[in-house]
Amino acid sequence: TAANPPSGTIQWRFATTYAGPYSNVGSGLTTLIVNTVGFYTAFVSGNPITRYDTIQVALHPIATAAFTSNPTGQCGTTLVNFTNSSNNGATYSWNFGDPNSGANNTSSAINPTHRFVGVPGNVTQDFTVTLTTTSANGCVATTIRTVTTTQLPDATLGGPGFVIYDNKKFFKKCINAPSDIFDFFNASTTQATNTNYQIIWGDGTPDYNSPTFPPPPFTISHTYPVGTTLMKFIVTGLNGCTDTTDYYIFLGTNPSVGFQNPGNTSICTGSTITFPVTGTASHPPGTTYTVTFNDGTPVLNLPYPAPSSITHTFNGTSCGTTSSIYANSFSATIQASNPCASSSALVVPIYVSQKSVPNFDIADNDTVCTSNDVVFSNTTGANSEVNNGSCTPGKFVWQITPATGWTIVSGVLGNNFNSSNTNFWITGTTDLIINFNTPGNYAIKLITGNTTCLTDSLTQNVCVSAAPIAAFDVSSIEGCAPMTVNTINTSPAAFCGLNKYNWEVAYVAAAGCLPAGSNFIYLNGTNASSANPQFQFLNPGTYTISLTTITPGNTCSSTVVTRTILVKDKPNVTLQAFTAICQGQTINPSATASCFLTTSSTYAWSFPGGNPATSNLANPGTISYVNAGSYTVTLTVTNECGSTTVTQPVVVNPVPNLTVPANVVLCGGETAGPFAFTSSASGVTFSWTNNNTSIGLAASGTGNIPAFVPTNVGTTPLTAIINITASIGLCSAQQSFSITVNPLPLAPVVSSTVQYCRDETGVALTATASAGNSLLWY
Repeated sequence: TAANPPSGTIQWRFATTYAGPYSNVGSGLTTLIVNTVGFYTAFVSGNPITRYDTIQVALHPIATAAFTSNPTGQCGTTLVNFTNSSNNGATYSWNFGDPNSGANNTSSAINPTHRFVGVPGNVTQDFTVTLTTTSANGCVATTIRTVTTTQLPDATLGGPGFVIYDNKKFFKKCINAPSDIFDFFNASTTQATNTNYQIIWGDGTPDYNSPTFPPPPFTISHTYPVGTTLMKFIVTGLNGCTDTTDYYIFLGTNPSVGFQNPGNTSICTGSTITFPVTGTASHPPGTTYTVTFNDGTPVLNLPYPAPSSITHTFNGTSCGTTSSIYANSFSATIQASNPCASSSALVVPIYVSQKSVPNFDIADNDTVCTSNDVVFSNTTGANSEVNNGSCTPGKFVWQITPATGWTIVSGVLGNNFNSSNTNFWITGTTDLIINFNTPGNYAIKLITGNTTCLTDSLTQNVCVSAAPIAAFDVSSIEGCAPMTVNTINTSPAAFCGLNKYNWEVAYVAAAGCLPAGSNFIYLNGTNASSANPQFQFLNPGTYTISLTTITPGNTCSSTVVTRTILVKDKPNVTLQAFTAICQGQTINPSATASCFLTTSSTYAWSFPGGNPATSNLANPGTISYVNAGSYTVTLTVTNECGSTTVTQPVVVNPVPNLTVPANVVLCGGETAGPFAFTSSASGVTFSWTNNNTSIGLAASGTGNIPAFVPTNVGTTPLTAIINITASIGLCSAQQSFSITVNPLPLAPVVSSTVQYCRDETGVALTATASAGNSLLWY
C-alpha cells in the first residue's frame, strides 16, 4: 500500500529479480494485490522529484487446515476423536463451539478429543468446530466442520439444602441426628421425553429404577445416615441417550474445632512444636481439615477423622512476618469444614529465631601465597533473634590461629571475650581481608550466635606458601637437529603441596636452513605441565624455553625465566641443473650452500668422465667432457652437523665425423659434381654454405650438392670454399673443400682469311694468343 503519496500518479512495477528488468503492473492504484513472487516497486512521478520504494514478495509454505472426526450422531456422552490432516502447521487452535463445556471448549492439541455437552433435549444438535492452523512463518489457515451429536436428557434432581461444596453438588441437612429422610423431586427439563429414571442411592440399598417419576409436588424419599454419601441420578431419553449427575448427600452439624497453644512458642529454626487438636469428636464423616502455617510451607489438607495433634517443624525465621497483630511472628491455623459450615482456630504468636549455622567463603583459595590479600566473607546470613516481637541480627566473631604471621588489610575480627553470652560480644565485619606474610598453616574460625539459639562455629584452614620462584637449567644449549634437551627444574618447593609449572617454547628459524614440520615435541610422556620436561627440537634455529612456577591453588605465579637453545643442522645445498652439451664442450658447475657453514666446512665435487674429475673448491671452475655419454655430477658439503649430498645429471651428446670431397679444379662450362658427404654416425644431417656464388652454385643448401655447370666469365680463376656442417641434435662437425673454376681462354687473334689457287705456295699464317694461353693448330 502506498500511503499518503505526493502529487503525481502511482505506478507499480514488477521484476523477478531486484535488478530488473521491470514491467508495469498497475497505474493509479493506491493498493496493489499481488499473487506472484518477486520485487514490486511503488513509483510516483512528480515535479520536481520521483519517490519510490521496493517490496520483495517471497513464497512461504502455505498452511492448510483440515481434520476428520469419528462418525457423528452419537450421544453427547460419547468422546469424539479428531484427526488433524493439516499441512505446514506449527501450532493449532481448536474451538469446539460448545460453550456449555466451559474451559474444555478449546484445545491446542494436534489431535484432540472432546465430549460435547450442548443443551438437554431429545433431538440432534450441531456444533461448529473451528480449526486454525498457523505455520512457522506466520501463515494462517482456518477450516470449519459441523459435528452433530444426539442430545442428552436433563439429569437434574431437586432436594433439600442444595449447595455447591468443594466443587461438588450436595443435598444437606444440618441437624444432629443419626439419620434422616431426604425428599427428592424431578427437576429434569426433559421430563416429557424421558423414558427411564434410575437412582443409585449409594448406601447399598436397592436402586430406584422406573420409567416414571412422581410429578411435583410428589417426591421420592430415602433415609440417609449421618455423614456423606454419593448418589447417582441417571436419566434415559426417548432417543436412547442417557446422562448421569453425581449428587452428595450430607447429614450432620457444622463443625467446631480447637487448636491449643502448647506454650514455649519462642523457638529456634529447626525446632518442632506439637499443637493439640480439640473439639472434633462430634464431627460427622465428610468433614475435612485444613492446617496452615504462614512460614511458607504448603497447606496441609486432612480427611475425616481429625488428628489429635499437628506437629510442625519451623525451618525459617519469623523475622519480617506479621501474624494478626504480632510483628515478627508466625501463626498456626486449623479450619474444619463440611457442607453445613466451617470453623477455625488460631495459635499466635510463634516467634522463631534463626539458629546459627555458620558459613564463610574464602575468595581466592584455601591455598595462597604471601603476596596475596585473602578475602573472607561471612555468608551465614542475618542469624536474627526474635525477642518480645523485636528482630535483631545475631553476632559473629573471627579468630585466626596462630595469632602472628598475618596482618589485617581491611575489616574487624570482633571479640567474644570467651563468653557464650552474645550480649557481651563485639561483632566483626562481614568481609575480612588478611595478608599472610609468613608461610604456614592457618586456621580461620567464624563463631556466630544469638542469646536464644546459642552459638556455633566453623573452622577452615588456609595454607600459605612463599611467593614462587622459577629456576631451571638445561642439559645443553647448543647442538644439531634433532636435538634432545633435558630440563633440570631448580624452583624452590612450595610450602603447601606441589607447585605447578607452565613451560613455553618460542622459536625463530635459522637463516638459510630448511625447517621440517613441527618445531619441537615433548619426549617420554612429559608435557608443558611436567616438572622436568624433555624436549626434542626438530628444526634448526633459536629456541627460547620459558618457565613459570605457580603455587598450589593457582593463586601466585613467578616471574618468567628463560634459557636459549641454539639448534644447528647439516648444510642446505642446491646444485644448479645442467643443460646438455656436446663432445669437447664444458660445464661451469655452481651451487648454493647455507645453514651453519664455517671456514672448516668442506666441499667434495665428483665429475665422472670430466676433466678434472674432482674438486674441493666451493666453485670448481670449468669441467670439460671429451667422450659422449650420461654422467652424474655429485657435490657433498659437510659441516659440524653432517653432510648433505646433491647430484645433477650431465648429458654429453656425440659430435658426428664427416668426410667431404677433395678440392676440385674445373674449367668454366665443365660439369661439376655431384658432391656427396658421408658420416659413420646415424641420424646425421648435412648443410653447406658457399662463399662465392659467382661460380654458379647457390649460397647454401642441405644434403648433398647435385651436379652443376660452373661458370667463369672472367679472365682469372674463381675459387669457392664450400663449408659442410654435419649435425646430430645440437652437436655438429664442420669441414670444407674448394671448387676452382678456371676461365675459358680468349679466342686467338689471327690474320685475315687467305685464299690460294691450286699449286700456289702458301704464305705464313699468324695467330696471337692472350697471355698465359697456348696455341694449338689443327
